[in-house]
Amino acid sequence: MLKRISKIAVIFLTVLAIFSCKTVQQANLKEIKPFVGIWSDTTNPGSKIVFKADGSFYNIANEGGVQIITHSGTFKILSNNMYVLNISDARADATYDLKGRQYANYYTLSNDKKTMKVSGVVDGRNGRKPLQWASDLIKVNTLD
Repeated sequence: MLKRISKIAVIFLTVLAIFSCKTVQQANLKEIKPFVGIWSDTTNPGSKIVFKADGSFYNIANEGGVQIITHSGTFKILSNNMYVLNISDARADATYDLKGRQYANYYTLSNDKKTMKVSGVVDGRNGRKPLQWASDLIKVNTLD
């Protein structure tokens, strides 16, 4: 009888542990949830940033009435004011050195989580000077 109770207790504790533990993806989603969505860059009209729940992102620019993806990759929140971009793809004609690079950026999210200020520095390409940038973002519902 004691063996049976012990087995039931072990099974119960195992099931409890499995359901109470967060997966890395669940923990990451909670951490990045305020970022997830489409953000319109009011500092650079026509530009948008899309942060997805899977930790990926892409930047869009409006050129000649056409939206094009300028660069993309993954992102991760490092602290309550810093995030990092791992840029896996970027335009071949980009002025700044983005593809294959990792950049730590700063952010300030509003209390209502509908606006965000972001800033950082990217390296110049082919001997050009680095760019120190800052943008004001507003959360929007569509890419239009």
